[in-house]
Amino acid sequence: MSYTPWPLSDEQHDILDLVRGFAHDTIRPVGRRVDEADTESPVDIFAAAARLGITDFMIPEEFGGGGFTDVFTQCLVQEQLCFGDPGIGNFVCSNGFFADPILALGTPEQKEEWLRPLTGADPKITALATTEPGSGSDSASIITRADAVDGGYVLNGQKAWISNAGLADFYVVFAKTDSSRRSRGISAFLLPRETGGMEFGAPMKKMGQRAIVCREIFFSDAFVPTSGRLGEEGQGFYGLMRTFDISRVVLGAAALGTARAAFEYALDYARERTQFGTKIIDHQAVAFRLADMSSRIDAAWLQVLNAARMLDAGDVVDRQRMTAAAAMAKLNASETAMFCTWAAVQTLGGWGYSREHPVEQWMRDAKLEEIEEGTSDIMRLLISRNLG
Repeated sequence: MSYTPWPLSDEQHDILDLVRGFAHDTIRPVGRRVDEADTESPVDIFAAAARLGITDFMIPEEFGGGGFTDVFTQCLVQEQLCFGDPGIGNFVCSNGFFADPILALGTPEQKEEWLRPLTGADPKITALATTEPGSGSDSASIITRADAVDGGYVLNGQKAWISNAGLADFYVVFAKTDSSRRSRGISAFLLPRETGGMEFGAPMKKMGQRAIVCREIFFSDAFVPTSGRLGEEGQGFYGLMRTFDISRVVLGAAALGTARAAFEYALDYARERTQFGTKIIDHQAVAFRLADMSSRIDAAWLQVLNAARMLDAGDVVDRQRMTAAAAMAKLNASETAMFCTWAAVQTLGGWGYSREHPVEQWMRDAKLEEIEEGTSDIMRLLISRNLG
């Protein structure tokens, strides 16, 4: 069970008890089924989580959500959910990623229109569309265009690897309103799924985290009214970077939920498995590997929670320090998850390589955390550029 060095409120204890039970009783038992299904999102699990208030816990109370808008609590919840299953845990809370740029840039009317439907027992599912076939880590290089026309904009271009695309009801799409200005020419737009001129590709087959199905999105003169623009023209990149600072820390917590699941599974196995006449945990090679797993998880968890506290402090903390702390948290948490899932497979030996046990799936799932929302290489670049 994960811990926090900070005292928690009664409300925080309550939601953690809720999600811990949901992860154990509802998510973990279906993780393998969802993985084997390959390109089917578990909407039944999403619906069950919504009925308990888990899908909207991060939405402000004024729009009908749970009101846990602080990054710290979001990390505590995400870690527990992804302990149950990495892909399902991230899918259940995916509306939080959609909400962040709206909270950063949206008008009161936009927040009411686009956030309230994400709350309650039957919420909409959402997607955030940034990545393109030729633009991954370099978000400023996107080429999808949003050209001004009478009453709004028309979007033309293509997005790739968009989580929940096709399934989602609402989309935040980032596009260039001024191609000459790189990041300062990016604007953000809100689109419903039924927007004309927006079409979706086939589900993309993935290595892991298959609960979140990704597709391409194609825009051909897709019209967005002016009321669908988030913020002013050129503010989209600012909203995106603010979203990334938050999402990278929350994804760090998700990665550590995976790491903890792998560690606890390997620890239980090592206490039961006998080789050479003794439990394998009594062999120093295995014991030291478990010690490394535990040490790395604790260190990375403290780093994630510290970054969350910095983000929650707002303007009290310098923006460069926030960005560096978020990058460090994601870097070390994601690489810890990759190490711990590898170590779990190694500890189980041949059985770890088998689908008889979940550790091989968790190893595949963990790899995504070193790639999404900025690769480990990009995290190191961000850290180096924001050194104090």
